[in-house]
Amino acid sequence: MAEGHRYYPEVRRAGYIRNLEDPHFKMHFRMDKATFEILVNVVAHERLRRGKLQRIRTDVGEATLMGLWAIFNKDTFRSTGLNFEHDMKSIHHHYKVLLEVLCAIGSRYIKWPNARQRQITANFYRRNFGLPGVAGSIDGTLIPITAPSEQRQRQPGSVHDCRVFRRSPLAKALFSRDDLLSPDEHLIGDGGYVCTSKIITPYHNDGHLRESHRHFNYKLSQCRATIERTNSLLKSRMARMEKLFCKDIITTNIHIAASAVLHNFILLRGEDLDGITIEGEVPNVNVEAAMEAARDAGFEKRMNIRLQLQEELEVLQEV
Repeated sequence: MAEGHRYYPEVRRAGYIRNLEDPHFKMHFRMDKATFEILVNVVAHERLRRGKLQRIRTDVGEATLMGLWAIFNKDTFRSTGLNFEHDMKSIHHHYKVLLEVLCAIGSRYIKWPNARQRQITANFYRRNFGLPGVAGSIDGTLIPITAPSEQRQRQPGSVHDCRVFRRSPLAKALFSRDDLLSPDEHLIGDGGYVCTSKIITPYHNDGHLRESHRHFNYKLSQCRATIERTNSLLKSRMARMEKLFCKDIITTNIHIAASAVLHNFILLRGEDLDGITIEGEVPNVNVEAAMEAARDAGFEKRMNIRLQLQEELEVLQEV
């Protein structure tokens, strides 16, 4: 070393990122350092259970950071590799491994609420918005993607919320199981869904609605704002979901599911969620027929709630 020159020890970029402390760590990885360490332990245990730690060449924590960076940011795998001093193939490998692990542990962090949790939710909606029996809100959200490689001749499009719901395992479970919603409980959705005993929707505004109908729609709209904010929070936290590069549909679906699991993991700070797990064999239920059969009951339930809200409004006006 030439005289007069100072010696600076080499610092690996990946090590610098791993050693970041809050709030700088949370700014980049959307979780505090303690939650990240919990995530590393969960990922390591799951990879060990799946036999994926037999010939590990990269520290699990560093590999998890690479995968998280790819999920949380819109950087290319090449630019991410510059941050972590790995080639883009390694970054892509650790990204896919993390997606697989998150989907594998998804049933621990995404569950249907049990009776106690639904009652807490119903009390929240009743106290803040006045609508009774609300066990939750349902809505779809659009995640833009590029045209998949196997479907270059077709432009990616959107699917109606109600159609997505009809084809989902959740719809089949709701219309075949009695433990998911009690007779007095229901979800709330927008006008894109069919009004049934399971999902209450607003009255169609044809320009001639009565005051009680408009008041009901107003209250239901207030409740639905919670699911709109939830979708916005998910998509703002997972920046890559602003527009996903879709080479194949399967990986894209896995990315979206893993992002939802990671979102709940952060909110729960790694604690397993209490609730009902909806998994296993999907019941063979004709959802369209079940929804049609439950429409009259849904109309009656909606009418009863509307009349109840109207009575409560009249009492308040008299006071």
